[in-house]
Amino acid sequence: MITVDVSAGSVMRLARAMSHQNLIINPEQTESAFIFPSAASNPSYARLTSESREENRHKPVFPECTAYDQIHVKENMTAGSPVVLVLAKDGDVGKNGIVSYSLINDFGSFAIHSSSQQGQVTTTRRLDRDKGDKDFLLTVIARDGAVEALQDSCSFKVIVEDINDNAPVFDQLRYDQTLAADHRSGTTVLRVTASDLDAGENAHVTYSLKARHPHDLDYFAIDSSSGIMSLRRPLDDTMANSKTFELSVQAEDQGRPALSSTVPITITVVSSGELPPTIVSQNPLHPIIPENTTENTPVVTVCARSNLADSPNVYFTLINGNTRDTNSDGTFALRRLPDSSSACVDSSGVSIFVATRNLDYESVESYNLLLQVVNDQNARVDKRIPVSIADVNDNAPLLQPFDGAVVENADGALITTIVAVDLDASPEFRELTYAFDALATEDVRTKFELKPNGELWTTRPLDREEVKQYRVPIQVTDGVPALALKRLVYFVLIEGNDQNARVDKQLLVDIVDVNDNAPLLQLFDGSLVENAERALITTIKAVDKDTSPQFRQLIYKFDATATEDVRTKFELKPNGELWTTRPLDREEVKQYRVPIQVTDGVPEHERMTTYWITVQDLNDVAPVFAPAGVFEVELPENRELGKPTGIRLPVLDPDIVNNITYEIVEGNEDQKFRIDSTTGDVLVNKLLDFDHPVMDRNFTMRVRVNDGANAPAETEITIAVTNVNDLQPVFERANYTFTVTENTDCDVTFGKVSAIDPDLPHRANQNILYYLSPDELRNFTIGATTGNLTIKGCLDREAATRGTMTLYPRANDEGGRGHDADPATVQMIILDLNDNHPYIKKPERSYAMIRENLDPKRVEPIIIQLDDLDSPENGCPCTLEFWENTLRSFKDKFSLTQLAGSEYELRPTTTLDREEQKVYKLPFLTRDSQGVSGMRFLTLEVGDENDSPMTDGTSNIKVYNYQGQFSSMVIGAVHVTDLDDYDLEDKTFEVDPMTSSDVATHFRVNHETGNITMLKGTPSGQHVLRVKVHDNFRGERAVGEVVINVVDLTLDAVMQSGSLRIANMTANQMLQHKTTTGVSLYERLKEEIARLHSIREEQVDIFTLRDVSGGVDVRYNCHSSPYYTAARLDAVLLQRRRKVEESLGVEIPMIDINLCLYEGLSPCGDRSCQHTMRPNLTSPLVVASETSTMVGVDITDDYTCDCGALEPLPSVCFEGFCYNGGTCHVVNRTLTCACLDDSNYGPRCELMTARFERGFAWYEPPNVCENSSFSMVFETNDASGVLFYTGPIVTSPWPDYPRDFLYVILNNWVLEVYLDLGSGTLNMSIPIEENTARSFEFVLSWDKIEITLEVLDCGINGTLEVSDPCRKSLFLPGPYRSTRHLLNVQGPMQVGGTVAMTSFAKLSSSFGWTLTPPSVYPFSGCVLELRHNDHLYDLNATDYSKKTYQPCDAPRTSRVVLGQQSVIIILASLLCLLLLVLVILCLARRGRKTISYPDLDREIVKETLGGTDIEGFGEKDVTNFDFKFLQVTPDGYLINDDDDGRIPDVALDASQRQTIAPLAKMPEGLSIGDFINDNIKKVDEEHQDVDDVRHYNAQGDEMSAASLSSLASGLPSTAGTSSAGTFDYRSDWGQRFEKLAAIYGQGAAGQGEEEEEEEDSEFEFPDIPDPPRNYSLRASFAASEKSSSSSPASVLEKNVGVLVADSNSNSNSNSNSTSLSNSNSVAAPLANHYPPTREPKTAKEEIRDHNGADGRATDVRAADAKAAASGAAGAAAGADPKAKKDAERPALRTNKEPVTKKIEYHEAVNPMVSAVNGVSVFKDSQSRQPGTGTEVML
Repeated sequence: MITVDVSAGSVMRLARAMSHQNLIINPEQTESAFIFPSAASNPSYARLTSESREENRHKPVFPECTAYDQIHVKENMTAGSPVVLVLAKDGDVGKNGIVSYSLINDFGSFAIHSSSQQGQVTTTRRLDRDKGDKDFLLTVIARDGAVEALQDSCSFKVIVEDINDNAPVFDQLRYDQTLAADHRSGTTVLRVTASDLDAGENAHVTYSLKARHPHDLDYFAIDSSSGIMSLRRPLDDTMANSKTFELSVQAEDQGRPALSSTVPITITVVSSGELPPTIVSQNPLHPIIPENTTENTPVVTVCARSNLADSPNVYFTLINGNTRDTNSDGTFALRRLPDSSSACVDSSGVSIFVATRNLDYESVESYNLLLQVVNDQNARVDKRIPVSIADVNDNAPLLQPFDGAVVENADGALITTIVAVDLDASPEFRELTYAFDALATEDVRTKFELKPNGELWTTRPLDREEVKQYRVPIQVTDGVPALALKRLVYFVLIEGNDQNARVDKQLLVDIVDVNDNAPLLQLFDGSLVENAERALITTIKAVDKDTSPQFRQLIYKFDATATEDVRTKFELKPNGELWTTRPLDREEVKQYRVPIQVTDGVPEHERMTTYWITVQDLNDVAPVFAPAGVFEVELPENRELGKPTGIRLPVLDPDIVNNITYEIVEGNEDQKFRIDSTTGDVLVNKLLDFDHPVMDRNFTMRVRVNDGANAPAETEITIAVTNVNDLQPVFERANYTFTVTENTDCDVTFGKVSAIDPDLPHRANQNILYYLSPDELRNFTIGATTGNLTIKGCLDREAATRGTMTLYPRANDEGGRGHDADPATVQMIILDLNDNHPYIKKPERSYAMIRENLDPKRVEPIIIQLDDLDSPENGCPCTLEFWENTLRSFKDKFSLTQLAGSEYELRPTTTLDREEQKVYKLPFLTRDSQGVSGMRFLTLEVGDENDSPMTDGTSNIKVYNYQGQFSSMVIGAVHVTDLDDYDLEDKTFEVDPMTSSDVATHFRVNHETGNITMLKGTPSGQHVLRVKVHDNFRGERAVGEVVINVVDLTLDAVMQSGSLRIANMTANQMLQHKTTTGVSLYERLKEEIARLHSIREEQVDIFTLRDVSGGVDVRYNCHSSPYYTAARLDAVLLQRRRKVEESLGVEIPMIDINLCLYEGLSPCGDRSCQHTMRPNLTSPLVVASETSTMVGVDITDDYTCDCGALEPLPSVCFEGFCYNGGTCHVVNRTLTCACLDDSNYGPRCELMTARFERGFAWYEPPNVCENSSFSMVFETNDASGVLFYTGPIVTSPWPDYPRDFLYVILNNWVLEVYLDLGSGTLNMSIPIEENTARSFEFVLSWDKIEITLEVLDCGINGTLEVSDPCRKSLFLPGPYRSTRHLLNVQGPMQVGGTVAMTSFAKLSSSFGWTLTPPSVYPFSGCVLELRHNDHLYDLNATDYSKKTYQPCDAPRTSRVVLGQQSVIIILASLLCLLLLVLVILCLARRGRKTISYPDLDREIVKETLGGTDIEGFGEKDVTNFDFKFLQVTPDGYLINDDDDGRIPDVALDASQRQTIAPLAKMPEGLSIGDFINDNIKKVDEEHQDVDDVRHYNAQGDEMSAASLSSLASGLPSTAGTSSAGTFDYRSDWGQRFEKLAAIYGQGAAGQGEEEEEEEDSEFEFPDIPDPPRNYSLRASFAASEKSSSSSPASVLEKNVGVLVADSNSNSNSNSNSTSLSNSNSVAAPLANHYPPTREPKTAKEEIRDHNGADGRATDVRAADAKAAASGAAGAAAGADPKAKKDAERPALRTNKEPVTKKIEYHEAVNPMVSAVNGVSVFKDSQSRQPGTGTEVML
């Protein structure tokens, strides 16, 4: 900026230093003086001419001016390239309407050409955006052609687009770094930075690493975006001071095409003691300075420590980069802090200050400074220091000159909008305000108006004859008073002549240069060869940007910090030449630090840089072997060829330049070894053999090393070869043959195999382990050390191929940890026994068909061919004949004729009618040549003809549509009533017009077949389809109505599904097999599942029925918002499996269909196994009966042999990716989740924390994985608690059920783990710190061999005996080769506590665990994280929990503060209660014998029972009742519990846990004995109804024998026996219990151990130790096993829940001899509800069941029901009235045996014994005798 004398027009001074150049100023001359505005603004003057000629009445106007703004032009376009075409319109005609264009300021870059009324703006040079040509503000003036022209202006911004014309530039020419050899992987090595002058993607730089030697890249990695290099793997200690990595980094931008540059990197490995300096501090951490900061202002202070104990010196260098933002112009410089500075204590410091006034926010917004810190060993560290520049308002607005015109006599009009430019970057500094300058006259201010936004208006019509021109001085300000250096004045000359001429005068201003730039020194690392004479190293040249030569006279000298050694050995001349003064020796000093200072004569311009001079090596020292080498080793004989022997021969040679070579010069016989000539590694050259007696035992060799220039060195090495197990064992015989007899040689040892180890002497212990494959172990075992082969059970010759079996026993030496032998071959010849009678070989499957209504003579005979599975001598020729008990009707209808050999011919003798009987099951007696005979059946179906009438029919179809994605498909067929089965070809079908149009649009009916097709997109709901059916053969018509229910299944409905397998059943049978009530097994199963979970049937979906070998697989879900988890469904069904089997009359051999859980069945064997379900969207399952069809989802079970390998995460967010309400986001093409908080949630918003207050939660069980690991972080409130358990929850339900379990507990501040993987139970324990204020983390992991438990920082100090008390390891139990290492668990993962499971004692006994885990209280505390391998458990993913709160910091229950009204209510209630107690006491004192009890309403009982949540364990189940809480003692124990165990943990809320509650006292006069005596009288007078018992039992079959009736019961004793016993009583039972005892006290005998276990197991909890109890209530049962197993009463009790006493039976009676036909207490309704499990029947019974009494086929269950009904009716007819009345009641039917005796409700057996509802009550101790059944002691 300049200042001009207003009066003289001369330049007074320069306001800012400028480069030396000429500045031309064009002042405006007005009359005789220059006009200047005030210092507070920047004025501009506008010339306004009044036009009196009426023909030029319009000025040009830019109609689309705003559209030109932000126009783009690419950089580097050639001069003359078009930019924009502008257009101004003028309403005048002729010359006045011609528009010409000009630019106010072309910036030397643009021009405008007028043509055809348009103006074309073009470039006049190549624009370079990277040099500041980013944008331009152009103002176009449009003038018309009038003499006194009118004009308009249009201002717009031109944006210069970037093209990729600049390659990235690194901030250093090369990078040198030192790296200690002991750094860990992941350590940051250095950071490279490259900048690109381009913009956008063209400036986005990515980095890649390259190396001269490719293997060097194994050690280093670089982040492609940040340029940070890190250590990929640890360095070798031998690399220290000997290894240098030569790398390079390529920086590449993202332009098209991409440009790149490369920089070399040298990384020198040093020892751990040669660390680079450490940056101690930086102040401030984020420096920010304003752009108007003056010179010498400190910016940042950095302190560093050398890390060298003997040399604390630290040297700082500020690297000048290649761009302005990396200090290329020396804007910043260093100033070393004095040692006494308080800024850096115990360290060296430097201050970075502003060296030049080059700061400009508009040019560089921030600087990235690189500070290099070096110590005396030249170990370097780089510190990047970003310095931000703050914008200040230092640029004044710039006004463009403007000459305008306005038509005279015009009303107020807009003349122009004045636009100024402010170069400040911040928007707040560019808020401009326009106003008249102070020089404006009053006339101007009156006639013109200037608005703040720059609009210039006239305020009245102007008269040209009055004033031709107006000079309007205008100023603009950005809000800051302008200083001298900010003032910029435009001189506008407005002439008053008619030519409107403008006179410009040029004023030449000479800018004088001053010395304002300091010289800049570049870094330099030089070198020279050692031992050289005086030599020139380099000529140092600094750069000074001053223009004048006198300011560039530079002087070089050593800095004051140069050592005396440097000044002696080096010479620096004033012209910058650096010389050595003497020969240098590298072995003495490797590098010299030479600090150089340069100055241009100004003290403030002194700059210093450190030069490092390296002395290059010459090979002038002889090598020697280092004493630390390894010269003697022992080498196993099996060392592979080319592998090192372990000999290490390090050489000491201070020279770097050498040619070290090694050679073996002596002792290497037969060239068994070789030496690497460059590294000195001794390698195995030929195979070694310890057994070679001479050559391969010991080697002594001499090795020589030579560096190629000096004397060689020699040393001696010794290698001793040792023996190893390198030979596999060998079986003594390759083939063995043994002979056994089928079904005779059972569980016997039949042979032995033997193997030897060639590595051992024959007489030594061979230590061989023998084993078989898992498949072979199904039938055989082998002695692990003896080799004895044993048969498991018996063998069946017919099951073997050709009567032989082949085994391949295996052997392994070293006790199973060595080599495997080639398997031997053992062939077993199985001798035959004649144990099979002939079978029907033809027709196939023993099935044939004969058409109905055919004359017998026209029927082709059926040829029956017999065969025998036994050997030929025991086989055919065979004979066939009708069985002797074959129905006469069968023999009359068929004839049998023998043909040749074992062939027979079967013919019908009469015409068959299918409507009479569809299928005949003909029994035959077959006999082989040795007379062994048996029965075979031939199934003969009668073929159908269309001979029966057709009537209307109704059918139901249920479609489970998976996610609504099923395509159009056939879902079933139309059903009408027609006895004919194969007349479909005679029928045609069409939709009845009565069908609604909506239904008709979604379904199609095939005209020929009647198949119904559901179209894709059919909505869920019920659809009724009516179809007309025409029987064209019989001329009949009928209507088939099909009710179609479509259910949409979600993904959760399928994936969270339970599964089971029903044996000996097909999918069709499940729909067809119905009871007499018409309910199919499919519907009954749905009822059972709903009852198990206490939900409605509508909430159960059985959507898969899939036929498999041996049965049908069923999949189902239960939905109650949301769906129940699969873990819950499978676990609950597993607990109630036996009840479901009994209720449905089926066998369930598998629950949770997942073969991964069974190692013997797993498709992956002993490897990891994952099970996934894959729904088939194209082929659903269709299961149909006559009137019902189920269209389900076909689930394919996929198995992968891995541990759930993670798939690549998707790049697009989808619903469900984030759990627990998290929000999905895409960051750098990676999905991330935004969770509710960061402390409780995982990466996908898994809830990691939960608080357990003696509760529990169920989760999905862990996957089956090899090398598994579990980890948990927890905080505990108590010394003991269950952390988690996963494993069996019931005793073994079927063979091969997984026995594996994992149990982790905290037991008195000891972390204990119990684990069983199938080979034995092991226990590990680690004590932890007794601290409730901290968290603990443990990791449990195992592989195929070993298991490790570690508690991270357990808080226990180590001892001499136990160095690491926080870590323990054990070998897995079992032989090495047969050790199981997979955790196969089927039960849920139970966290915090165990619930609803059998006791550990029973589980241990059932599964054969070698240790029984202890039981502890549930956990109290917080779980902060639970992992299995990489799977993080979401602790919110549970639907079965109690006293569990998520997250851990969830609020606790608030304490209620009672107010005055609440206290009054409570006191009033207590008074009422007291009055009630007094009334009861008064009634009680009326007499013990006359005491009476009110008949408690059953609803009260229900309310009492329903109010507890013990049975449901957290669910308010109002349909199932558990009476165990009536047997709870005050200290929380169950009466008559076999294991003396506690009640379920969740029931402990009702009892005291830690202390013994005092016993409650009853009023005097009340006792159980009085109650019983009163009941005896009451029962004699009025019969007690047992329907109440059945009613309660029907709620859910939840009663057990020990729950109620054991409190006041006993079996009736045998007649004639005396019994004695004393009835003690307890006074701590209330009236409700007494009423219950009166109702349910029929006794409890005959409970087998198995049934008892089943009833109690579902509620049983582990035995938890507790303080001893002072009182107990016991009921012991002494019924004999025979009596309990055979008594009909016991059977009835077991299935219905009530004991029925048999007065006529005794312990010696055999109730098995009774039959169903003689029963007088069977009721058909209950028979249908409880289908019987039948005993094996005779052949005659089997035929009768199938064909019926008259020879027709009937339903088995219908026959049973019919027989039961007839038997019951016959018995009732001959009974007395009372018995008849009893028989008319709904009787109870058992599941396993028929009831054979009448139910007696009371009977006195002994004068001293009273019977209450069949319960014997002993009045004194002499009345009870052994063997009387049940003993009850109260």
